[in-house]
Amino acid sequence: MIARTDQLRDLVLKMGASKVVERQAKQHGNLRGSSEIERALLGVVREMIKNYNIQTKLSPEQLSSVVRLFYKGLSDTEVAEQLGDRALNKTVSRARIKLHLFRESDLKPPFDKGAFTRLSEEGKSVKEMAEALGVAPSTISEYRNIFESQRASEKDGYTRRFQDILSDQDVSERMTSHISKDGLQDTMDTDYEAAEA
Repeated sequence: MIARTDQLRDLVLKMGASKVVERQAKQHGNLRGSSEIERALLGVVREMIKNYNIQTKLSPEQLSSVVRLFYKGLSDTEVAEQLGDRALNKTVSRARIKLHLFRESDLKPPFDKGAFTRLSEEGKSVKEMAEALGVAPSTISEYRNIFESQRASEKDGYTRRFQDILSDQDVSERMTSHISKDGLQDTMDTDYEAAEA
C-alpha cells in the first residue's frame, strides 16, 4: 500500500498542471481561456457602465466579479464577502440590478404591480405612490429602478451575452476536470497493472 501511495505521488508530480492544460487546449482549441473570458466579461460590463451611466462604488473589475458570482449562485452577501467586505451586500444588490441580473425575490414587490404601473403612468410622485400603495417611499424608488432595469434587459440582451461568455467558462472547467480525472485514472490503472504483473 505504501509503495502504491509513493507511485501515485510520483505520477501526480510527473503529470503536473501544465500537461493537463495542454491536452485540453489541443483537443478543444475553439474554447476561450479563462483570461479571455474575464476580458470579455469586463468588456460587456464597461459597455453597460457607459450606456446606462452606472454609478457605484464598485470598480468595473468588481462588477465583473458580481456577474460571475451571481451566475455561480452566490447570494448578494456571499458576493460581498468574496469582494472582501460583507457590508457591501446592499451595494452589490443595487449594482446587480443595474447590470440586469435579477433574483426571483426582486420581481415580487410588496404591493400590487398593476396599481404601481397605473400610478406611475398618471405621473404620481414617489411620495403619492408610497401613500397609495402603503409602503415607504424608498421601496417605491427601489422597485422603480428594478422595473426600469427589467424593461431594459428585455430589449438590450446583455444578460444573454453574460450567459454566452460564462457558458464557455463552465464548459472549459468541466472539460479540464474531466480530462484531469480520466488522465490520472488511466495512468494509475496502467501503473498498478504493471506493478502487479
